Amino acid sequence: MRLWPERWRRRAAASDSFSDSLLAAARERGIPAERVSGSDVEDLAIAVARNTYEKGDVAAAEEMLRLITVEGRPSAAGMAAFDLGLVLESRGDARGAQHAYRMAMNSPNSDASAMAALNLGTIVFHEGDTEQARVLLTIAMESGHPQAAPKGAFNLGGLLARQGHTEEAMRALQRAVDSGHPDESPGALTQLGALWFATGRVADAEAAFERVIATRHPEFAAMAHACLIDLRRRRR
Repeated sequence: MRLWPERWRRRAAASDSFSDSLLAAARERGIPAERVSGSDVEDLAIAVARNTYEKGDVAAAEEMLRLITVEGRPSAAGMAAFDLGLVLESRGDARGAQHAYRMAMNSPNSDASAMAALNLGTIVFHEGDTEQARVLLTIAMESGHPQAAPKGAFNLGGLLARQGHTEEAMRALQRAVDSGHPDESPGALTQLGALWFATGRVADAEAAFERVIATRHPEFAAMAHACLIDLRRRRR
């Protein structure tokens, strides 16, 4: 069975037949699902769309998500818009992805809004709009989202460091460090150590690199080790 998007156009979200069709599609894709109420139907549809995308049917997933952004409840529409942005970005449609992410940012779904700000900030940064990227990454950092906030802080710190705003960069990176995120925290601490070394805080930099090495992070521990070797060589 395939959940074709035209079923959405019937807009029978509260009907047993529509819920049953979603449940059958979900079960076929291995998604655990119980009978859902009309208010939960869009959430199940998003799960089916995600699974459809993971199975390689990008066009069907994209159309499902587009329909949910238009016809779903505001919160579900926001999450669908974020997922649509991911799908469009994965196939190289940067303009379409930006539009979808902005829809997600303007939704009442705080999770979708925070992650959309992060992803949109990354896109516009790579397009050269560093000022807009700074605004968006700050929104992500301030969101309190467990993923978007530390990632936003880490990326914002890197952006500010490139622009020469060292003190602001350090504050953003420290927020990523303090988050305790398993990836962003050691990454930010490595970058913070490099900034401390560059500004003469050699002891702080050395301690930072040693802390990162102790995490045994698969990427940043090796980077910190190389930085520590370079620091000690330069200090001789």
